[in-house]
Amino acid sequence: MERLVLPPGAPWDAAAARAAAVLREGGVALLPAEGVYGLHARAEDAAAVERLRSLKRRSPEKRYIGLIADRSEIARWAEPNPRALALARKHWPGALTMVLRATPSLPESMRNVDGTVALRCPGSPFLRAVVAAVHGIVLSTSANEPGGTPPTRPEGALAERADLVVDQGTLSGTPSTVVAIEGDLVRVLREGAVRLRGRRT
Repeated sequence: MERLVLPPGAPWDAAAARAAAVLREGGVALLPAEGVYGLHARAEDAAAVERLRSLKRRSPEKRYIGLIADRSEIARWAEPNPRALALARKHWPGALTMVLRATPSLPESMRNVDGTVALRCPGSPFLRAVVAAVHGIVLSTSANEPGGTPPTRPEGALAERADLVVDQGTLSGTPSTVVAIEGDLVRVLREGAVRLRGRRT
């Protein structure tokens, strides 16, 4: 396992390039995400996706959040939705994950059984740079065992089993807000860093 430490304010370009290289080569990287650390793999790499699932001990029915480098990519992976586009313009890049109807071109590793996909354009410039350099969707899932608390430090069994760990210190612990959008209706599935007016479920 390779570990890179990024002190506050330190340049992160080289670390982002290294993380992208690991993902392009089929590896799994533990990276700082929105408030917590997450495991990441390239969505189009079936072997990497299977390894990610094995590390997280996640059932095949459960899918992952897909990270995109630019908010304009939403049109490629999700069906047109004016409400979602308005939220993307306002909150992306940022800590907002949107669950939308998926397009046929979406990698199967991201398609939920109900035909939806969860997408986010990360607020972290570091993580956005990683995704951009991968040239595709990056899968993201919190780096905790099932039922555990998402970690604010890059430590634990999952960190030890990742190919690369990028240590950015202690994170806030506040994850992304997750919303499901159907037509003009916004349902808040998980409260997080972005506060929205919507129906809570």
